[in-house]
Amino acid sequence: MIVISNVVFAIRWDIIIEVSILVLVLLGAVSVATIIITRRLKNTYKELYRQQSKFDIELRKSMNLISKVVQVEAFDKYENVVIKQLSFPEKKELLDLLMNAYHSVDQEDENNQYVIETYDNLHEMRRILDSKILAFNQLISIFPFDFYAKILKMKKMPYYTHNE
Repeated sequence: MIVISNVVFAIRWDIIIEVSILVLVLLGAVSVATIIITRRLKNTYKELYRQQSKFDIELRKSMNLISKVVQVEAFDKYENVVIKQLSFPEKKELLDLLMNAYHSVDQEDENNQYVIETYDNLHEMRRILDSKILAFNQLISIFPFDFYAKILKMKKMPYYTHNE
């Protein structure tokens, strides 16, 4: 009976140690992957946010300059508003207003060169912003980034470019 009880209660320490080491290595790998993935998501979002700020500044400058050259009543709504605090549809509406008003700006007048240059800068900022939005949206739509994006409550962002 003593021999049977030794067999029943025998513990293979070598197997337990190997399994424990394997579990610890896997947990370490998951932890490192989590850190790398969240850091990449946050850095991509920060780049997008910086570009959004630059776009907002150019949008404000363009609106101020074009509203002095072309009189449009719809600009009054945005005159004393902080552009950064506007929602996406409002920014898009303002961008559309600027595009329509820009066609009335005299391209040949030398006094309007700064207006034209600022308007061109606005569209360059918009293109860069849309490319960063595209990269961000693609990043958060692939595994494993989509999983972490849901945890960090990151959502796809809309584009400023018209789909024509």
